[in-house]
Amino acid sequence: METFLFILMFAVSVAVTAVFLHETRSDITGNEHADKRLAAIRRVSLCAAIFLAFTAAAELFGIINMGAYSGAFAVLGAAAGISALVCTMNKKRKYHTAVWVIRSLLIAAVLEVTVFNAPTYRLWFGNYSSVYFSAEECSDGNDFNYDPETGRLAVRGDRTSVFTFDDLGFEVADVFVDLDFDTRTKAAEVSVDAMDETRAVDYRPDIAEGRPVVKRPHSQYVQLHLSGDVSKMRVSVSPFNSGAIYIKGIGINKQIPMHISWARLFLIIFGIVFWQLMMNSRNMQQSIAKNKRVFRTAAVLITDIACLAAVVITFVKMDNYSITDIMKCSMGNQMTQELVEAFENGSTSLLEKPSEELNSFDTPYTGDARDKSGLEYQWDHVYFNGEYYSYYGIAPVVLLFLPYHKLTGYYFPDSMAVLLFALIGIIGLTKLYREFLKKLFPKTPTGIAIAGLIIIQVVSGIWFSIGRPEFYEIAMSAGFATLTWAVYFMLSADIIGTEKPSLTRTAVSSLLFAVAVLCRPTLVLYCITAGAFMLLALPRAAGTGKKGRKEQEGSRKFRYLLCALLPMVCIGAVQMWYNYDRFGSPFEFGIQYSLTINDFTRTQFHSRLSLVPIYNYMFNPPVFSMTYPNISTEFQYLNAGGFFYADLPSTRNTSGLFFLALPMFAYLLSLKALKQLRGRKKKLLMAFYIGVPCLLIPFGIIASVWESGYAVRYMVDFAWQSLLGAFAIIFFLFERLTDRTKKKLVYGFMWFATMWALIVGGVQAFNQAFRFDEFDLSYPEMAFDVQRIFAFWN
Repeated sequence: METFLFILMFAVSVAVTAVFLHETRSDITGNEHADKRLAAIRRVSLCAAIFLAFTAAAELFGIINMGAYSGAFAVLGAAAGISALVCTMNKKRKYHTAVWVIRSLLIAAVLEVTVFNAPTYRLWFGNYSSVYFSAEECSDGNDFNYDPETGRLAVRGDRTSVFTFDDLGFEVADVFVDLDFDTRTKAAEVSVDAMDETRAVDYRPDIAEGRPVVKRPHSQYVQLHLSGDVSKMRVSVSPFNSGAIYIKGIGINKQIPMHISWARLFLIIFGIVFWQLMMNSRNMQQSIAKNKRVFRTAAVLITDIACLAAVVITFVKMDNYSITDIMKCSMGNQMTQELVEAFENGSTSLLEKPSEELNSFDTPYTGDARDKSGLEYQWDHVYFNGEYYSYYGIAPVVLLFLPYHKLTGYYFPDSMAVLLFALIGIIGLTKLYREFLKKLFPKTPTGIAIAGLIIIQVVSGIWFSIGRPEFYEIAMSAGFATLTWAVYFMLSADIIGTEKPSLTRTAVSSLLFAVAVLCRPTLVLYCITAGAFMLLALPRAAGTGKKGRKEQEGSRKFRYLLCALLPMVCIGAVQMWYNYDRFGSPFEFGIQYSLTINDFTRTQFHSRLSLVPIYNYMFNPPVFSMTYPNISTEFQYLNAGGFFYADLPSTRNTSGLFFLALPMFAYLLSLKALKQLRGRKKKLLMAFYIGVPCLLIPFGIIASVWESGYAVRYMVDFAWQSLLGAFAIIFFLFERLTDRTKKKLVYGFMWFATMWALIVGGVQAFNQAFRFDEFDLSYPEMAFDVQRIFAFWN
């Protein structure tokens, strides 16, 4: 009955969607004869679409359950219902893209319930005998772990239960392990040995393996493709990672249920529609200056989706914690508690004091010596002159953690701090990108501009902090939040351009650049560069007064200098005093005195060690496979022959930026872009504006991590900054293209780069958030979902 209903639903949904596709085409082409001829069919189709849409909603909310075809009704019904809605709305405006929206819905829905769920249909083609053995039958009632009251067999710890099935005598397509999971167990391991007609004496060992995971019914099935009828079979079941599972029974040749990947559906629909918009839509090929409303709406939508994704990732990782509980932390870490308490007591050193043994130890910064002697010490704290300090920036403490503790008595949680700063930064990144285009490249086509925004949001680097919202990521996300807004205000103040700079926005930009350094000292290079940009804008600071008379140049230039430099100088003075009070030098941040992976007071520099992070952060290509994590990158040490720390246990590595954001290859066209500028001064100025903040500083930051080591979270320090420079080259050269074919190639390239970033960059960011590898086994269900997107035949 379920199969008949599915076939009926499939046929009706495809027919209804096809009708609305034809109707939308007719509306656009103005085929009135076709309208009259098909009027009755359209009315019936509309009623069917409404019914299908309600059926889809009923399945999504669990009102109906279609067994093995669960999810198919939601997809097919939604496709028909949305098609009807698009067709109805399009009657007034008649957008050509509406045809492609309906077409993409039809293609994606059909592919999802057929090709991408092919295992569901295997039992349709053959005469398979379906049998089911209860837990009691499997255990013969002799297993002491069998509970007759629940009808389940418990398997705990390292124990493996083995079930043997003799004298089967038929073809086996799949094995279904019917089990429940303990509340703290998320996965199990299944292994199948079998004898078939070509192997009648000994088992073929481990002929098939599976990993059932919690809340994923599809994962409880193990497919077999043997050489003939099976005579004997042995199924081994054990809990994953020494957990606990409860076996209810084992079935043979039970129909595999569908597993709908909504992410795959979205990518197919988005890819088809976005291609049509990029290549054929006049609206998308108009400049953003003439298409402000569309670009602004798209920017808001993209930013909202990014913010929603950040919120969802954070709260999914919180698991069963409520927001009210997590905001009432009675304990914190070095930033959220220790620095807060130190500042409340008027101290720049932390309140906890080192032990006497550490104070008298000859080599306190040498890790193996500390550990071998059994010294008690605070990991990754700065130790100097018998006191503990913190080398992390104080801006998050002063602006958020200290006031929160004063007001509530609780300590602000890491995850919420990272989320808050990330949301501020994501919005700031969109603002600065729009301002970047508005001021410097207003002729950029809307489609290319939208593609660029998607790419820069996906590969900004902040997702690696959102995916691991802990202590170290606080400084990264805080620096991201302040730096993006600092750049936005710098661009909107006309620091780079030809207009008179705005004094107010210049002051705000200067303030935020300085605060960014207080969040993360590494960002001081961007702050210094911003100061240089502001000085270059000094000749334009005089301008003309509102009444048309020339203002006193000296007076306005002086006020401009105050706005540009005073915030940086004042906050810089605070940082220098803070450094001096702790370490006796205004330029010492204290990281060399940290009790961590290496003795930084004695570490020698070798250029080969700087090449390791440069290669991995910038040029390491992705590797594709059909097993989780599907898209990954092997960390390369380049045979350095020395100690280089890679924080792979806590932060998995990612592909190089050039292979995450393909527009980065535009830097290969830098000389061509410079040649198109007239005048040596203009060439030098543009080279400085792009080369320093977008290339030299990022490569300098990357090279400097040779000492502290590789961590993927550092991507946020240079990823979006480098990509902004690459976009400048692409947009500049595109404005000067006259050949239509070359323009089409750029459109196609930006479309491909967008899809590549969503898939390659998105999957690696997702894998960072929901890890399942040798270092972290927390999210097997997420690993299953990602693997099914690519290896859909499993």
